Amino acid sequence: MREKLDVANFRTIADYISAKPLAVQEQMQNMYAILKAALPQAEERFSYQMPSFWQGQTVVYFDAGSDFIGFYPTAEPIAHFATELAPYKSTKGAVRFPLADKLPADLITAMVHWRLGQIKAGVARPTRTKRAQNSMPDFVEAALSNHGLMQQYKARPPYQRNDYLGWIAGAKRPATQQKRLQQMLSELAAGDVYMKMAWHHSQNSQQ
Repeated sequence: MREKLDVANFRTIADYISAKPLAVQEQMQNMYAILKAALPQAEERFSYQMPSFWQGQTVVYFDAGSDFIGFYPTAEPIAHFATELAPYKSTKGAVRFPLADKLPADLITAMVHWRLGQIKAGVARPTRTKRAQNSMPDFVEAALSNHGLMQQYKARPPYQRNDYLGWIAGAKRPATQQKRLQQMLSELAAGDVYMKMAWHHSQNSQQ
Protein backbone atom coordinates (compact mmCIF):
# COMPACT_ATOMS: atom_id res chain seq x y z
CA MET A 1 0.00 0.00 0.00
CA ARG A 2 1.30 3.47 -0.89
CA GLU A 3 2.24 5.63 2.08
CA LYS A 4 0.62 9.03 1.69
CA LEU A 5 2.64 12.13 2.47
CA ASP A 6 1.32 15.68 2.37
CA VAL A 7 3.11 17.05 -0.69
CA ALA A 8 2.55 20.61 0.55
CA ASN A 9 5.38 19.92 3.00
CA PHE A 10 7.99 19.49 0.25
CA ARG A 11 9.71 21.92 -2.10
CA THR A 12 11.14 19.31 -4.47
CA ILE A 13 10.67 15.70 -5.50
CA ALA A 14 14.07 14.94 -3.99
CA ASP A 15 12.82 16.24 -0.64
CA TYR A 16 9.73 14.06 -0.96
CA ILE A 17 11.82 10.96 -1.64
CA SER A 18 14.04 11.65 1.35
CA ALA A 19 10.96 11.60 3.60
CA LYS A 20 9.87 8.15 2.41
CA PRO A 21 10.89 4.99 4.31
CA LEU A 22 14.53 4.07 3.82
CA ALA A 23 13.54 0.75 2.28
CA VAL A 24 12.02 2.45 -0.78
CA GLN A 25 14.28 5.47 -1.20
CA GLU A 26 16.92 3.88 -3.42
CA GLN A 27 14.42 2.57 -5.94
CA MET A 28 12.48 5.83 -5.88
CA GLN A 29 15.71 7.65 -6.65
CA ASN A 30 16.35 5.21 -9.49
CA MET A 31 12.90 5.86 -10.94
CA TYR A 32 13.36 9.59 -10.51
CA ALA A 33 16.68 9.46 -12.38
CA ILE A 34 15.15 7.45 -15.24
CA LEU A 35 12.29 9.91 -15.63
CA LYS A 36 14.54 12.97 -15.41
CA ALA A 37 16.75 11.55 -18.15
CA ALA A 38 13.73 10.69 -20.31
CA LEU A 39 12.07 14.09 -19.80
CA PRO A 40 14.85 16.70 -19.58
CA GLN A 41 12.50 19.57 -20.51
CA ALA A 42 9.62 18.59 -18.23
CA GLU A 43 8.55 20.55 -15.18
CA GLU A 44 8.60 18.62 -11.93
CA ARG A 45 5.40 18.92 -9.95
CA PHE A 46 3.23 17.16 -7.41
CA SER A 47 -0.20 16.00 -8.54
CA TYR A 48 -2.67 13.63 -6.95
CA GLN A 49 -0.31 13.69 -3.94
CA MET A 50 2.45 12.12 -6.03
CA PRO A 51 5.59 13.32 -7.79
CA SER A 52 4.90 13.99 -11.46
CA PHE A 53 6.49 15.32 -14.65
CA TRP A 54 4.55 17.91 -16.67
CA GLN A 55 5.15 18.92 -20.27
CA GLY A 56 2.05 20.37 -21.90
CA GLN A 57 0.11 18.14 -19.55
CA THR A 58 1.13 15.55 -16.99
CA VAL A 59 3.26 12.90 -18.67
CA VAL A 60 3.75 10.50 -15.77
CA TYR A 61 3.41 10.08 -12.01
CA PHE A 62 5.31 7.77 -9.70
CA ASP A 63 5.46 6.75 -6.05
CA ALA A 64 6.32 3.75 -3.87
CA GLY A 65 4.37 1.20 -1.88
CA SER A 66 5.75 -1.08 0.77
CA ASP A 67 7.03 -3.60 -1.79
CA PHE A 68 6.72 -1.94 -5.18
CA ILE A 69 7.44 1.18 -7.21
CA GLY A 70 4.25 2.56 -8.67
CA PHE A 71 4.50 3.88 -12.24
CA TYR A 72 1.51 5.84 -13.56
CA PRO A 73 1.92 6.83 -17.23
CA THR A 74 -1.89 6.94 -17.81
CA ALA A 75 -3.93 4.26 -19.55
CA GLU A 76 -2.87 4.56 -23.21
CA PRO A 77 0.84 3.68 -22.81
CA ILE A 78 -0.05 0.73 -20.60
CA ALA A 79 -2.38 -0.60 -23.30
CA HIS A 80 0.16 0.09 -26.06
CA PHE A 81 2.97 -1.72 -24.21
CA ALA A 82 0.79 -4.54 -22.86
CA THR A 83 3.06 -7.29 -24.20
CA GLU A 84 6.19 -5.83 -22.66
CA LEU A 85 4.37 -5.28 -19.36
CA ALA A 86 3.11 -8.86 -19.14
CA PRO A 87 5.67 -9.85 -16.42
CA TYR A 88 4.45 -7.06 -14.14
CA LYS A 89 1.28 -6.37 -12.21
CA SER A 90 -0.68 -3.64 -13.91
CA THR A 91 -4.11 -2.07 -14.03
CA LYS A 92 -5.67 0.34 -16.50
CA GLY A 93 -3.60 3.26 -15.21
CA ALA A 94 -0.82 1.80 -13.06
CA VAL A 95 2.15 -0.54 -13.19
CA ARG A 96 3.80 -2.06 -10.12
CA PHE A 97 7.47 -2.86 -10.39
CA PRO A 98 8.66 -5.13 -7.55
CA LEU A 99 10.83 -3.23 -5.12
CA ALA A 100 13.41 -6.03 -5.04
CA ASP A 101 13.90 -6.07 -8.83
CA LYS A 102 15.95 -3.79 -11.05
CA LEU A 103 13.74 -1.25 -12.76
CA PRO A 104 13.32 -1.83 -16.52
CA ALA A 105 14.79 1.51 -17.53
CA ASP A 106 14.52 0.94 -21.29
CA LEU A 107 10.85 0.00 -21.06
CA ILE A 108 10.02 2.92 -18.75
CA THR A 109 11.83 5.32 -21.08
CA ALA A 110 10.08 3.95 -24.14
CA MET A 111 6.67 4.32 -22.49
CA VAL A 112 7.40 7.86 -21.38
CA HIS A 113 8.63 8.87 -24.84
CA TRP A 114 5.57 7.31 -26.46
CA ARG A 115 3.30 9.16 -24.04
CA LEU A 116 5.13 12.45 -24.68
CA GLY A 117 4.81 11.91 -28.42
CA GLN A 118 1.06 11.51 -28.05
CA ILE A 119 0.88 14.74 -26.04
CA LYS A 120 2.91 16.69 -28.61
CA ALA A 121 0.76 15.31 -31.41
CA GLY A 122 -2.35 16.51 -29.61
CA VAL A 123 -3.93 13.07 -29.41
CA ALA A 124 -3.33 12.27 -25.73
CA ARG A 125 -6.42 12.47 -23.61
CA PRO A 126 -6.32 14.86 -20.64
CA THR A 127 -4.93 13.21 -17.52
CA ARG A 128 -7.66 14.50 -15.26
CA THR A 129 -11.20 15.67 -15.26
CA LYS A 130 -11.89 19.37 -14.96
CA ARG A 131 -11.26 20.53 -11.42
CA ALA A 132 -14.06 21.90 -9.32
CA GLN A 133 -13.72 25.66 -9.08
CA ASN A 134 -13.33 26.85 -5.50
CA SER A 135 -14.89 30.12 -4.45
CA MET A 136 -12.90 32.62 -2.39
CA PRO A 137 -14.04 32.88 1.27
CA ASP A 138 -14.48 36.38 2.64
CA PHE A 139 -11.64 35.96 5.15
CA VAL A 140 -9.20 35.02 2.35
CA GLU A 141 -10.24 38.02 0.27
CA ALA A 142 -9.83 40.29 3.30
CA ALA A 143 -6.38 38.89 4.04
CA LEU A 144 -5.22 39.38 0.45
CA SER A 145 -6.48 42.95 0.46
CA ASN A 146 -5.07 43.79 3.88
CA HIS A 147 -1.64 42.48 2.92
CA GLY A 148 -1.67 44.14 -0.50
CA LEU A 149 -1.31 40.79 -2.25
CA MET A 150 -4.44 40.63 -4.40
CA GLN A 151 -2.53 41.43 -7.60
CA GLN A 152 0.10 38.80 -6.82
CA TYR A 153 -2.70 36.31 -6.26
CA LYS A 154 -4.41 37.20 -9.56
CA ALA A 155 -1.09 36.90 -11.38
CA ARG A 156 -0.77 33.23 -10.39
CA PRO A 157 -2.00 30.57 -12.86
CA PRO A 158 -5.62 29.44 -12.44
CA TYR A 159 -4.63 26.02 -11.11
CA GLN A 160 -2.57 27.59 -8.32
CA ARG A 161 -5.31 30.01 -7.30
CA ASN A 162 -7.84 27.21 -7.27
CA ASP A 163 -5.55 24.85 -5.35
CA TYR A 164 -4.79 27.46 -2.71
CA LEU A 165 -8.49 28.12 -2.10
CA GLY A 166 -9.39 24.45 -1.93
CA TRP A 167 -6.47 23.68 0.34
CA ILE A 168 -7.32 26.46 2.78
CA ALA A 169 -11.04 25.73 2.82
CA GLY A 170 -10.42 22.00 3.20
CA ALA A 171 -8.80 22.38 6.62
CA LYS A 172 -11.13 21.14 9.34
CA ARG A 173 -9.77 23.33 12.13
CA PRO A 174 -9.77 27.16 12.02
CA ALA A 175 -6.18 27.18 13.27
CA THR A 176 -5.14 25.00 10.34
CA GLN A 177 -7.01 27.25 7.93
CA GLN A 178 -5.11 30.24 9.27
CA LYS A 179 -1.78 28.40 9.03
CA ARG A 180 -2.46 27.54 5.40
CA LEU A 181 -3.63 31.08 4.68
CA GLN A 182 -0.40 32.46 6.10
CA GLN A 183 1.63 30.07 3.96
CA MET A 184 -0.21 31.25 0.85
CA LEU A 185 0.39 34.90 1.75
CA SER A 186 4.09 34.25 2.35
CA GLU A 187 4.45 32.42 -0.94
CA LEU A 188 2.63 35.15 -2.86
CA ALA A 189 4.88 37.76 -1.26
CA ALA A 190 7.99 35.75 -2.13
CA GLY A 191 6.79 35.35 -5.70
CA ASP A 192 8.84 32.28 -6.53
CA VAL A 193 7.28 29.63 -4.31
CA TYR A 194 4.15 27.50 -4.70
CA MET A 195 3.15 24.97 -2.04
CA LYS A 196 6.72 25.09 -0.65
CA MET A 197 8.15 24.25 -4.08
CA ALA A 198 10.32 26.56 -6.16
CA TRP A 199 8.24 28.05 -8.97
CA HIS A 200 8.96 30.47 -11.78
CA HIS A 201 6.30 32.19 -13.85
CA SER A 202 8.19 31.62 -17.09
CA GLN A 203 8.03 27.85 -16.57
CA ASN A 204 4.32 27.72 -15.96
CA SER A 205 1.51 26.86 -18.32
CA GLN A 206 -2.13 26.68 -17.50
CA GLN A 207 -3.61 23.31 -16.68
